Amino acid sequence: MAPSPASEEITDSTTTASSSPPPPPPIPTSNGGDSSAATIGTTTTANVAPASEKRANFATKNASSAFGQQIVPLSGPKASITAIERRRLSSRPGFSERRRTSILVGQRSLDIMSELPTSDEAKAPRFVAFIIRYYRKWGYFIADHDWQAIVICFIISAFALVKVVTTPQQNDITGYSPYGARAREEHKRYQEFFSHDGLGLAVYNGFEIQTDLAEKGQPLTGRMDLKYPISSMFGRQLSLQNNFFGIGLNNNTGYPDIPENTTLSTKELKKRVTNMKYVKMVVLQFRAEHDIGWEDADIKAYEMKIVNYFKNDYKSKNLEIFVLSTTYVEEEMVRAGISLVPYLSVGFLIMCACAVISVVVRALYLHQHSIPKILLALAACIVPFMSCATALAMMFLCGMRFASILCVIPFLVLAIGVDSSYLMIHEWQRVIQQCREKPNRRNSQIGYRIAEVLSEVGPAIMISALTNILADAVGAFTSSPEITLLCVGNLTSMAVAFIFQMTFYTGLMSLIGRYEIKVERKERNKREASLRDKKASIANHNQLTRQTSKFHEETKEAISKTMWGYVSFIANKFVAGTIIFLYFAYIAFSIYGITQININLSTQKLFTADSPLLELDKLRVEYQVPHFTMATVFVNMPGNFSNPARLRLMNQFVEDMESLEGSWGPIGSKYFIRDFLLFQNSFEDSDFEEEDIEPPEEPLGEDTQALSLNATLPTPNEASLKKLDHLIGLYKDEDLPSFIAWPEYSFWGGFIRLTNDTRLEKFFFTTAYHGKDLSIWTERGKLLNKWRDTVDKYTGYFDASVYHEDGIFLDLIENMPSDTWQSVAGALVCMGFVCYIFLNSWFAVTIATVAVLSICTGILGLISWWHVDLDPISMAAMIICVGSSCDLPAHTSFHYYLATVREGHRSDPKVKLASCLSTIAFPAIQAAISMILCVCSLLFVHIYMSTVFVKTMVLCVILCNLHALVFIPAFLVMFDYVRFGFNLGKVSPKEDENVIEEADTTSPKFSIGASRSLPVPPFPNRSRTPSPSAPTPSKVVDRPEVKLDTPTENMTEIPLSKV
Repeated sequence: MAPSPASEEITDSTTTASSSPPPPPPIPTSNGGDSSAATIGTTTTANVAPASEKRANFATKNASSAFGQQIVPLSGPKASITAIERRRLSSRPGFSERRRTSILVGQRSLDIMSELPTSDEAKAPRFVAFIIRYYRKWGYFIADHDWQAIVICFIISAFALVKVVTTPQQNDITGYSPYGARAREEHKRYQEFFSHDGLGLAVYNGFEIQTDLAEKGQPLTGRMDLKYPISSMFGRQLSLQNNFFGIGLNNNTGYPDIPENTTLSTKELKKRVTNMKYVKMVVLQFRAEHDIGWEDADIKAYEMKIVNYFKNDYKSKNLEIFVLSTTYVEEEMVRAGISLVPYLSVGFLIMCACAVISVVVRALYLHQHSIPKILLALAACIVPFMSCATALAMMFLCGMRFASILCVIPFLVLAIGVDSSYLMIHEWQRVIQQCREKPNRRNSQIGYRIAEVLSEVGPAIMISALTNILADAVGAFTSSPEITLLCVGNLTSMAVAFIFQMTFYTGLMSLIGRYEIKVERKERNKREASLRDKKASIANHNQLTRQTSKFHEETKEAISKTMWGYVSFIANKFVAGTIIFLYFAYIAFSIYGITQININLSTQKLFTADSPLLELDKLRVEYQVPHFTMATVFVNMPGNFSNPARLRLMNQFVEDMESLEGSWGPIGSKYFIRDFLLFQNSFEDSDFEEEDIEPPEEPLGEDTQALSLNATLPTPNEASLKKLDHLIGLYKDEDLPSFIAWPEYSFWGGFIRLTNDTRLEKFFFTTAYHGKDLSIWTERGKLLNKWRDTVDKYTGYFDASVYHEDGIFLDLIENMPSDTWQSVAGALVCMGFVCYIFLNSWFAVTIATVAVLSICTGILGLISWWHVDLDPISMAAMIICVGSSCDLPAHTSFHYYLATVREGHRSDPKVKLASCLSTIAFPAIQAAISMILCVCSLLFVHIYMSTVFVKTMVLCVILCNLHALVFIPAFLVMFDYVRFGFNLGKVSPKEDENVIEEADTTSPKFSIGASRSLPVPPFPNRSRTPSPSAPTPSKVVDRPEVKLDTPTENMTEIPLSKV
């Protein structure tokens, strides 16, 4: 049957009518003219069909908005609903759908801003308008050169991958020490001293000698007294404190010292040869003499040969050998980094699954499913890896080293960067849907569709990229060298990811779009042929467009009701007040957690859980650190010690170090001057003999636990040291070569450096300290500061410096708090700047910045309760989180602000909140789920670094969504209630009924919800001319996942501020 000439444009398809009642009177439109039908933003004149009034009444009575709102009927009888009519009515764009804004700020947002009066608050950001124009041009350009873009990007990333794979990893043990830390200079002095040759080590096997003599029945020598803590070897006293730990002593009060030429049985010898009953740990330090021409590679090879020998070849039933060297530490750090690489595939598969499932489900929901869309979803996970390979290769070509911490970057870029692809896919599906609903020659071109996608999501992608890049840039300048590498690598990867997103991924989308356009044309041609066979008119026939399914409509309605229920729940005054109270409780709990956070970084955090160095570090902290923590003091400008006054000053320096709290005193010190003066005295005609040096008092010989014995060892008799003061005049530089040539003094050769083998150039001495609290990092940091204070008193005289093996980590205790707040503050300033140039709204910028600060506070406070310390790794993770936490709060605040400007300040907060959350809720939840699943793949590697990033990123994602979907909406709603009164936007049910009864054609009523009806006054003539700075308005409506099914005829825009 031929269609009636009188037709009604309710949907995109033309429908037929059967009856012809008189048309309704004209309704004032938004521009002041009279028309029989009006839509928002455009004025459309329609020839009303005879049954139009009935259908209009039915539509306004039964069509649901996005959140279950009911539209009050204007007039006419009720009509029953059929499945066909419901599907037809639901398929058309609704009231709010036509006016929905962009994901953040895109073409549709600028269109809405340009239609507002110039006196309104919203002003279209000129910068956004500028970049949107170029995004459109770029869309057309990349559509014409899609193959070239894909091939070029693929070739670049392939060569970059080869460079990354062939670059060896190099780690610096001092890389985590902050810039300007004193420990870095102290470590440099330490390396300079040992740059030529190492410390000689003389080993006297006294126990073996005595045992061998006893077994042979020969007389024992009394000049070997193997006691703890001081042993005597041929008249030379040696301290065993720096080598033996966890000591248990025999009760040897009934046994006198071994006399000269005494014979003992082997059984008696084992009880008498030493007062030590057992030793739990023995520490031996070896330093190799460097051959001329040795390079760093030769030294590392030598050290690793020793390590591999004890790990693989040496076997013992009684001893467990642990080897520690700088090279071995770096190798274990490299192994920890490499251990992350295999699990990149796990993260990739997780992200691929998330991307494919979400894309396919939504494509099925929109009747857009095709095989190439799966390729588009997979490519979203491939682009981050291509970006990382290219960025790392660029860094290595610029001379930066491949540190192990860089291995975590692909996980971070994959988790964060894939969101941009999600935005493009979602917008692409929306554009396809609109183009299929209203096909024409223009929107059938791939360049037009790509331009539409980029003009909508391009600004949001750029904001995300800039915030991440600037946050990493701040971290690169305010942290340690190792974290600088991480931040530079991450920001470079994010920058390259943005470029690849606009080239490789957009080009791939263009190719897939060409395929889908061909499929659309084939399907349309088939439908046209079918209609021709039926001899039906094909002009604007509704069968030429895809019809939505019943499942689609039921799902849409369920989503709408769920969303409206959530909005109503959040907008409830009691609920909003409770959420605000819980928010301040969260802030208080986080701040308290910050005050309790532990500042700590040790080498064990840089190794995998199966590293032998973890057990070694545990033993060291348990036995060695509390009982013998050694300070190494380098004297780089000793001067002329032949001057007694200068040598006395040097001796006073050593005594000051020995007098600090917890010092073992002279018994725990190694100071070559004392032995050298005794050596000199042995060749002089003096009444002062070596035997006059009194040994320390004997320790108590009771069988006690090792730890208590180490804490109660007797102090040495220091009277003999005072006698050395008389020997100061015997010092002569020219006798030093002879001194270190004697076998019993040869080990001092490692402590001194001579100029031309004659004069003293530099030397070092060591002192030892004890205390149970030294196992705590903060206490060791306090002791290190005491050492430095003492050394600083004599630095002007001797150019002295003190070195401690944990100094590079102990300096973090003082530097980490200042570095952290400086990094966060700098990142916040950058975030605010980026948000302002894109949003042009101080309201949105302020809320977004405060929310980011709140998120940072929560991350830092909550990780302290989650057993994570404040260290460079956790600080770097938090800086990266700052860059990725800005998007969602900015989305929420900007959309609420835009809804306030459009609807009026006194409009119902639920309406504004509904417009806000309907835009961002689904993408936010989707990105959160995929990001959490991706970073959790790091948990397969038992390493501190991966655990920190997982905990920090998971907290960041959860807190971002809580702020964007719960906290900020509650504050915004409550702010409106407080500002404009708690009865804002309320109309009683009785008044609602009266308003409906008094409906007339000159003042139509529009009801939002069951309890609110607002009369619509005649609008003054208001220009809708777009701003000259605004780009060409987009012809594409919003995403269809939440649709407002309000009929478009007999309706006009209702600015609530005009009520």
